[in-house]
Amino acid sequence: MKHSRLILAFCFALFLQLSLYAKDNTILEQTTIKTISGESINVSKTKQGLVFKGYEDKIILLEMFGYGCPPCKAAIPAYKRLQEKYKKDIVVIAVEVWGSDDAKLKQYAKSYGLDYKAVSKANSGKVVSFVGSLTGWNTGTGVPYLMLLSRGGDIAKDVPPQIFPEAYVDGLIKEML
Repeated sequence: MKHSRLILAFCFALFLQLSLYAKDNTILEQTTIKTISGESINVSKTKQGLVFKGYEDKIILLEMFGYGCPPCKAAIPAYKRLQEKYKKDIVVIAVEVWGSDDAKLKQYAKSYGLDYKAVSKANSGKVVSFVGSLTGWNTGTGVPYLMLLSRGGDIAKDVPPQIFPEAYVDGLIKEML
């Protein structure tokens, strides 16, 4: 009898401990974004991050950028190199937050060879506000702003506005693989 109570108490304590560390992937809000190539992606906000439907098994590099922003333009080749290097493991999604429409953003993408998923502000749904509520970032804070989401959508790291630190981001991706 003493042993069964001890085992029961141990199991209860273990369950309590595990529940404290369990991820809460409860969906708080949902929205849909549409890329300039016409792909619609459902996005769910959780307490730990953002889940991009269809890309749950990928590391997401979610960039907030501004049309015409010099550091944002300078980051494009680095994103392309990372996308090529980790093509099976990552997805780059760039959301333009200064207000360009799809036509303008398509021309921008063509001019700068942007070959990853680009989303105009008009088609970004609530993603910008989701990012702000999770990290405190907003369009007035500056661009480019990068959020790395691990497989499953948890925020792994956010990189404040600056010149794109490719080697640093490459290292973060390697850690998440």
